[in-house]
Amino acid sequence: MNNFIFLITLSCLFGAEFKSERQHRIEQQLHAPCCWGGVIAEHDSPKAESIKAIIKNIIDENFDLKLINSSLLATYENRNILDLAKNNIKEFMTDDEIIEFFVMIHGEKIRALPENKGLGWLAWNLPTFILFSSLVTAYFIVKKLTKTTKPSSIIINNQQKKIVDKAMKDIGI
Repeated sequence: MNNFIFLITLSCLFGAEFKSERQHRIEQQLHAPCCWGGVIAEHDSPKAESIKAIIKNIIDENFDLKLINSSLLATYENRNILDLAKNNIKEFMTDDEIIEFFVMIHGEKIRALPENKGLGWLAWNLPTFILFSSLVTAYFIVKKLTKTTKPSSIIINNQQKKIVDKAMKDIGI
């Protein structure tokens, strides 16, 4: 029984794809261009798998531009991609530079997260603004509704009290 569990565990480990945290973080920020239905990290389409391989090659310690170019050419089947790569792919690229490279190829809709400027800034900050303004509005509404009224300054004399008491007794109160 132990040998069986060991074999299953071993087969799972050999079938697993180990990727760096950085690669996973970049893949989480890009939509899969085959259907735009999810991020590349969670997509298994051939196009998504090719882009994963390109990202892995770009961030690899053994940077190989020829390998990256051949992967790009196989993925996009367009020689113009090599000109784009020549001007934009370099060793030690930041995450943002890698994402920008794919934005140049596919356009803004490949971003899974909006950019933090322009409309993207609005998308990031609008929910916070709405929450804050709702809380302020609720505070003033509650404050207005719970505001106690000052007691009336009407003073009645004893004769008026007796009239009111008699009227209440007549009614049965």
